[in-house]
Amino acid sequence: MMINADNYRLLEEKAKALGAKAVRLIPAETIVVENRTILKCIFGCNGYGSRVCPPYIPGVDEFKKMLADYDWALLVEWKSENVFSREVSENFIKFSVEPPESEETKNRFFENLKTVMKDRKETIQPGVLEIEKLAWTLGYNTALATFPGMCTWCATSDYSDVKCAGSGPCHHPTLRRPCLMGLGVRMDKTLEKLGTPLQNFPMDDTAPSPYTLVLLD
Repeated sequence: MMINADNYRLLEEKAKALGAKAVRLIPAETIVVENRTILKCIFGCNGYGSRVCPPYIPGVDEFKKMLADYDWALLVEWKSENVFSREVSENFIKFSVEPPESEETKNRFFENLKTVMKDRKETIQPGVLEIEKLAWTLGYNTALATFPGMCTWCATSDYSDVKCAGSGPCHHPTLRRPCLMGLGVRMDKTLEKLGTPLQNFPMDDTAPSPYTLVLLD
């Protein structure tokens, strides 16, 4: 299905009103999906096991087949003021299990972590669902939003933790959407194909740009 200019304008305006920095309509075939991507979920991500991650979402091969049924996707870059120091950026996963000795570095890490969860829960997750909803009302009946990483609907009020259901029933089954990396999406290679390289890591007093996709039939 073609995405006409009026519908694209409505989707772009909605996204920017909800906190998006930039929106781009891309052919779904430009999305790079690799089986090896989920290795970074299984090994090295403390969000693995969230209900938007493997093994609770379609496998990579299954998703590749599903993605082939879509013609277009909205690539949404979200605003962020969550500036990471080089030290925190290089050691983000390590610090989540072994906090740094320096009190200043520890405080910066926890502020960064809380802001990631807050941005996702208050802006990105509800925002991308609203974009999906608008797409559905415009006639894109199988429009599907994605999350940039683990789900944070169950984050505590002070954003110090996420109380995911774990092996029990999801607390928000209608609000969850699959995370990109868990589906096998290589956002770095996708952006490279589009001529917009992903920011290099580690960050150096820079705010990383969170991305999501909304698949459109």
